[in-house]
Amino acid sequence: LAKKRKVRALPVRNFWIDVDDEKAFEKAEQELLQALRGKSQDGPVSRRLNRPLSIRCSRILVRYPVTPNQISLFSFLLSVLATVLFVADGYAFLALGGVIAQASSIIDGCDGEVARLKYLSSEYGGWFDAVLDRYADAFLLFGLTWHVHVYNPSPLVLVVGFLAVIGSFMVSYTADKYDRLMKSRIDRGIRIGRDIRVFLIFCAALLNLPYLMLMAIAVLMNAEAIRRIIVCREHEAS
Repeated sequence: LAKKRKVRALPVRNFWIDVDDEKAFEKAEQELLQALRGKSQDGPVSRRLNRPLSIRCSRILVRYPVTPNQISLFSFLLSVLATVLFVADGYAFLALGGVIAQASSIIDGCDGEVARLKYLSSEYGGWFDAVLDRYADAFLLFGLTWHVHVYNPSPLVLVVGFLAVIGSFMVSYTADKYDRLMKSRIDRGIRIGRDIRVFLIFCAALLNLPYLMLMAIAVLMNAEAIRRIIVCREHEAS
């Protein structure tokens, strides 16, 4: 066939495995799951906690007719539920809301994983997930601010909450350019992103220190956004 020019070669991207028995299928599954680990955009919380757990969830989810966008929407709805619990009165609701917020952050990693495992990745899917993440961040920080303001009705609380939301949005807004710059560097440092932000909310709820953590988020996120601006500016100038 090759001599008759009826066969042509095609480049095989990524990797391929010949699957014709159960053992080969298991190996292929393990290779695909392993490829999901260690994304360059993963922060420390995502790398050590969220990603190992989300991969376990994704391994189950790929067996069902669930789409990545449905997972994104479910993760967002969990954040809305956490916000409702933050607004409710009492430590029990605050703590439960923190747990659900962290669960939402873990599941938020499943949409991209399932998309890659099912070969359903799309530009729209990534954009849709990012939009829902921004809404989820705003809801969670609003809920935390509301909770603090109920027990400490001060204008300063509202200012801190506002700064936390703005800082979170600016970190997300600067992420694309900053992450592209960091890919070319060997020493990338610690990535400050959504995984740390939601984990701080989780800790705030469990430790019953919502005001302290809200201030920490406000300072950390705005400081990180400013640092990224300086780093990108220095790179442009060099």
